[in-house]
Amino acid sequence: MLDKNQSKVVLPSWCWKGVRNEKEAKAKAIEYITPDRYPGYRILSVKGDIAICERDVM
Repeated sequence: MLDKNQSKVVLPSWCWKGVRNEKEAKAKAIEYITPDRYPGYRILSVKGDIAICERDVM
């Protein structure tokens, strides 16, 4: 179960091209989840094609 300040972000397919492990997947997810697209989001983990993120509570 997600905490109230957590959110799931679906990652696009290009995040998985050439990725060999979860560390590389997280690096690609960081490229996708930028402050311009998702302000206040910080990646906690990557599970499959979903990034579990923590949102800053304003």
